[in-house]
Amino acid sequence: MLRVRDVQRSGCFDLSAHRCGETLSFRAGPHLETLGWHGLLDAETALVSQGSYSVWGNRALRRSVFHQGEMSGWHIDRYRLEARMAETLEVDGVSRVFCEARQFSRSETGIAVELADRSSVNTRLLVDCSGRSAVTAGPAVTLRRLDKLVACYSVFTLDENVEAISVTLVEAVAIGWWYMSLLPRGRMLVGLFTDSDLLPAGLRKNAGLCADLASQTTAISPRLSSLGMDLAAAPELHFAAASTVTTSDLVEPFIIRAGDAASALDPLGANGLATALWSGIQAAESVVGLLTQNDGTKAVRYQQQFLQGIASHLAAQTAMYASEHRFIDAPFWQRRRGPWLEN
Repeated sequence: MLRVRDVQRSGCFDLSAHRCGETLSFRAGPHLETLGWHGLLDAETALVSQGSYSVWGNRALRRSVFHQGEMSGWHIDRYRLEARMAETLEVDGVSRVFCEARQFSRSETGIAVELADRSSVNTRLLVDCSGRSAVTAGPAVTLRRLDKLVACYSVFTLDENVEAISVTLVEAVAIGWWYMSLLPRGRMLVGLFTDSDLLPAGLRKNAGLCADLASQTTAISPRLSSLGMDLAAAPELHFAAASTVTTSDLVEPFIIRAGDAASALDPLGANGLATALWSGIQAAESVVGLLTQNDGTKAVRYQQQFLQGIASHLAAQTAMYASEHRFIDAPFWQRRRGPWLEN
């Protein structure tokens, strides 16, 4: 089995610097326990979340209606956490190949992967965990992009004398929605989510435009001020794809897709990392069933459960966006009023 690493492809968005959205849902807890990784959540990698707040539907700040009653999750340093995970794999003797996958070809017995260093790997089964790139998705696999959502964000290091509560803050605005989240080691992530064609001209080179947009918010602006943060002085603006991309083909001959390579969903639901862990475990169990027993039952069940989860997510996503009535004439919100399958 070969796990395809994230492949960076040239394009409009820089996916290499940071990953926007560093919240790990409490739903990930059991999956971390299954993998023996719960102990990796320590002061260096995670903060226990103290809640999620939003300005959504009206100008009032309230505990998020989307997550009321849920148990606490975590605010994570994703790179440090993933580095810890990689260390455990090395201790367990798992071999890893660090090379970009360039081409895939099938035979009657498996799949061959050609790598950038001109070497190749032949395997009976491949689990594609390449994220939104979905590098194994060829002409026979239909990837459906349902929107144009992107994230424009920056990560700030707070002054040592600043004390920030580990909460997330989401605020709807005419152009989309803002997101703030405290990260381990005294850092704060601030991001604006909107459609790629709605980004203000010149934003990539002028952080002051981002600061101007933030100054018009109800809750984001006061919190930035209270923490001594100036978006105009952002260390660097990053841009990342955040659109909803779905497929009905998670399992093919010799290939099983997991995480965003199976389906990438709107980050507003805050379940992406938990879903990635769950799907990785399910994909691995599917591989075991196919290799040891020639039994595809688990693979079929995995695909069915994932597709059911996508349908539930899209229904919840539609309800979330429909609950915001203040900006119904704005293009961003008009695009999200109707059923997603009709987009």
